[in-house]
Amino acid sequence: MANLDEKIEKQILSIVEKYQKEENRNLNYVITDDEITFFSPINNGKEITVEDLQIIAHILEGSFEGIELVNQEYRFKFKCGL
Repeated sequence: MANLDEKIEKQILSIVEKYQKEENRNLNYVITDDEITFFSPINNGKEITVEDLQIIAHILEGSFEGIELVNQEYRFKFKCGL
């Protein structure tokens, strides 16, 4: 399984952590080919803004592809150019 560079993870976490209500904030994701999907439980906090999703897409040098709601969690999909 591939992981993002630690610097990129920290940049993205600094954006999404303000939407997480848990004290132990983390970044859950999976990378497949040129797509990366971030996971966030619905009860974890509030939904991320479109502006912040675009910032994450910029960090990933890609594009935001959409949000899915699956089994009580949000799944944010991005095409990744890294």
